[in-house]
Parts: sequence; structure tokens; C-alpha cells
Amino acid sequence: MVTDQPTNFQPTSDFRQHRTTHSMLTHSFIALNALTTSLLCGNAPLRARVGGKRKVANSHGQAQDTVNNTKIAPGLQLPLHEPHRPPHHLSTGPGEIPQPSTHDVPASSNAPTPRERKPEPYVPEDRLVRLFYENFHQAHPILVPPGQYERRNYPAYLQQVVKFIGSHYSMVLSGDEFYDSTASTLAAHSADKSCSMVQALLLHSIILCARNERPRAETSLAQAISIAIEIGMYQKDFATLFANNDEFESESLRRTWWELFIWEICMRTLQQKFHFRCSDVPNEVLLPCEESTYASLQAIPPPASLAAFRARVFADDDDDDEDPAPCQYSSFSYRIEAFHILARVLVLNSIPETHPDRLQAIANTLVSWAHLLPPQKIDIVDIYGGIDEMLFQAQFIIHYAAMLLHLPRSNLRPRFPEQSMTIICPVTPVRLSPSLTRNVHDVKTIGASKELSNLLSVHCVPQGYSPFVVFGTIFCGLVQLAASEAHSSECSDHHLNRVVLALGSLNMLRTKWRLAQEAYRHLKGAARQTSTIRPEGRPLQDTSGVSASTRNLVVADGGMLGPAADYDAVNGSISSLFLSAYIDPTCSDPFPLSQMSDF
Repeated sequence: MVTDQPTNFQPTSDFRQHRTTHSMLTHSFIALNALTTSLLCGNAPLRARVGGKRKVANSHGQAQDTVNNTKIAPGLQLPLHEPHRPPHHLSTGPGEIPQPSTHDVPASSNAPTPRERKPEPYVPEDRLVRLFYENFHQAHPILVPPGQYERRNYPAYLQQVVKFIGSHYSMVLSGDEFYDSTASTLAAHSADKSCSMVQALLLHSIILCARNERPRAETSLAQAISIAIEIGMYQKDFATLFANNDEFESESLRRTWWELFIWEICMRTLQQKFHFRCSDVPNEVLLPCEESTYASLQAIPPPASLAAFRARVFADDDDDDEDPAPCQYSSFSYRIEAFHILARVLVLNSIPETHPDRLQAIANTLVSWAHLLPPQKIDIVDIYGGIDEMLFQAQFIIHYAAMLLHLPRSNLRPRFPEQSMTIICPVTPVRLSPSLTRNVHDVKTIGASKELSNLLSVHCVPQGYSPFVVFGTIFCGLVQLAASEAHSSECSDHHLNRVVLALGSLNMLRTKWRLAQEAYRHLKGAARQTSTIRPEGRPLQDTSGVSASTRNLVVADGGMLGPAADYDAVNGSISSLFLSAYIDPTCSDPFPLSQMSDF
């Protein structure tokens, strides 16, 4: 009878070799299955010890797998669909902890796997340029108008700065995407001593200030000023000679120099030293034209000189004409003069003791500047609701300078931020000699703060704001907080309403500018520390003693409808019942509500 295997069967050498090879391949498949399962489960860092070996590097630094001291055959294919094995089924070496697998996350989780990467947001370059012109260019209009941008073909480093600034106003970008590339591009072209490099560094300084990176902003500004002075941008004929007969390029170069002059003063408000390099050279550059003329690509009229602008007060004019003549000087020109007055205030405040006449001279200049504005330059908004950004900045800076001049000589003590890593507003000296009584300086400081907040209420859309608006806005809010503590409680709500306005303006800016975020945080914290703030609000007047006929009174078209006999009773209680509950008392109100019953 034939059996499957004789009892005295002796395997041959070929059979033993075949069985050994089969066993080795079986172990190899087991090890590869374990390794593949680990990789498919997202456990790439897991080095499971199968056969007591790990991946080792060869002489060329490449990883080489060894399992049971046997190399994996090059032609050996990994299985494409390996059954899933949880990580705890794998044997690990001593001291090794399996890493969490993405398969352990529930199916409803949105956690991306290692093979999935969230796509980075993409915004076309043309869109970034448009965002730059729609939001930033209005406040610092030094480049050619948007209709000329593509034709101008600026150098790559200047276009990079434009895209970097535009990214701060995008809905999908954070503003950090172009940060490193912009810095490296500017550094790579640092040897370029051209007008375009001056413009790039100036714009870079402004946006870095908005990002609350003042040291870097100072560095870029210093480089821009050095190049501008070296190539002679302050000279009268420079813009004409280097513009290649292009009137818009010539206008752009004139604006660039004056913007350097202005931005240097802005940055110096946050420092204790006041060295104005742009003022060390003769200011012979002609004045810019009106924004409407520049933006609409109209023919640019012959520019005026700074000397002629300063002598405008004594020039002949037709005082008898009912219709005022068009203003021959642009809003940009008044903006330049406003910043020059601000620089005078900064220098005066740096002197501990000065003659009262010097102080009074600057105070007179601040008052007369507003009084001598032509009729076309009084309102910052036109009949269509458009904002004259240059005129807004000019009037804003005048009120800002008035606060800086009078506050150190007043009795008010705002809650300034500590001078640590960041500076978000200028800290004026504690005490300076007054030219008038300190009470008068109190009134002047609070009045300038009110006028500045009025400008913010008119220009309530942050589109077109410059970063230095943050400096004046927080300063205005701190002054109003100090006034609410110094004045009686009857008018505290009036001051706090202006603080809320300042907070609202900063709140709109803080989503894009870290400088505004820091200012918002400090002003809000200072408001919480103010003793005059009542979280529960001002209570309404008690109406329990008022008759029903008075409470049911109907007011229409300015007249009271009701029996004539009730008029005396109503007249005596109307202010306490209605008006005082809904209208905030103001400081020095010439028509106080409490006196309405006398009429």
C-alpha cells in the first residue's frame, strides 16, 4: 500500500535548501507586512523591531532595510492592499512608544492626513496691486497713478513691496506671506541707488510701522533718506531731469521727497531725539498738485514753490468777490505745512525751559492755520461723500500737534503706556513751563482732542488711513479719559462717548495692523481703570412723580399736542423726563438742559 510519506523518509539536500529559502521568504513577507501596515497607518516614525534590526544607512547615507540579516530583494513588490492592523499589534523594541495613527481619528474628523496638505491661498498679482491702490496709495500717493502703473514697469523689488502692502488688505491673506521674500529682495538690491529704491524703502518703512516693527521701519527709512540725499532728490530741478520728460514721473518724484520729509517727522514723534535729516538740506523741491488732477491723468499745472505757499497770506486777493477763486495750492501743500508745524512742536517740547514767546508763537501758528484755510479747504468731504485724504491728514495733524503742545503744560495726566518693547503713542514730558495758566492749557488740550475725534466721525471708513492715524487716535482717547476724571461726573458720558469713537476706529484697523491692535488693547485697558466709568450706565430719571398726562404727551413737528392747561406742568418736567435721560450733558454747555424750564 502506498502511503503519503514513508516513515523512514530522509529529505535530500535540495529539499532542505528549498525549505530554508521558503522560510526566509516567509519571514521577509511578515516583516514587510508589519512595516507596510505601520506606514499606511501614518506611523512613519515608528521603527518596529522585526527580527531585531532597524533601518541602517549605507556608505552613501541611504537607508537600507535588513530583516533577519537578509537584504530585501530588489524585485520584491510590497502588497498594494494590505489588511489594516492597529499599531498595538506591532511588536516594538524596548523603550519605543508607538506614535498615534491618523486611523485612530474618527471618520468625522477633519484632521488632514500626512498626504493631504491644505492649499495655500492664492491671490493674483494684479489683485494685490489693486488692493494697494484702493487702500494704501490714497494715504501715501507717491507712485504713479494706477492707470500708469503697468506702463511704468517699476523694478521687481518695488513691485514686490507693492504686493506685500496689498496683501495686508486681502480677505484671504494674512500679510505675512510676502514678508521674508520682500526683505530678501530689498537686501539683494541694496546697492541700487535710484529713485525707485527710495520709493521702495519708504513704502516698506510705512508698512513695517503699521505692523508695529518700529526698529525695522526706522532702518528702512534711514536707508531711503540716505539714498535720496546722496542722489540729490531735494534739488529743485531733480524731478524734471530724471523723469525723461514724463510729467507724471516728475510729479511722482516730487511727491516722494515730500513724503520722506513727512514720514520722518511721523517717526520722530515716538522718539526722544529730534534730528530731522530732510530738514538739514535746502527744501527746494516744488509742491505737488491736487490729487484729483494727478489721479485723473489730467495735464499737471506748473508746480508752485514752498516760498510762494508760505507767502500766500500776504498775497493780493479779490476780497470783494462773492464767489471765491479756486485755490491755487493743493491739499498736499497744506499737509506739508501741517507736518512742519508738528516738527516745531516736537523740537520745542524737547527743551526743558524756553521763552514764553516761543511757545506762544507756535500756539498762534496752530490757530491761524485753521483760520486762514480757503473755503475749499475747510471741509474734508465733498458733496458726493468723497474724502480729501490729504486735507484730512493736514487737519488731523494740526489738532494732534495742538494736543502735544498744550498737554505737557496742563493739569491733565493721561494713562500713557509703559515704555517697554513697543511705543504706540508719544509720551510727553511730565511738566513744562506754561505760557498761560495751566487751566487754559487744559481747555486747549481737550478742545484739540474733540476736534480730532470730530474728524474721525466724518472720515469713519478706514480705507485710505495712514498708520500715523493710530498715534493721534489713541492720544485723543487717552486725553478724553483724563478729562473725564478731571471734570465732574455730569459730563463724564460726553468724554467716554469720544473714547468709544476712538476705540471703534482702532477696532476697524486692528484686524490688519498690529500697531492698531496694540493701541486698541491699551486704550481699552486704560478705560477699564478709569474710575468714572460705570458699567451699568447712567440710570434714567425717576418718573414716578410725573403725572400720567405728562407721560402720555405726544410731541410732533416741534409742537406739543395736549391741553393748554397741562403746558406749565409739562414745561417744568420735560427736560428731566425725556431729554436728560437720552442726551448726554456736555462740558461748558451754553444751553444746559436744566435751564429749559425757564423758557
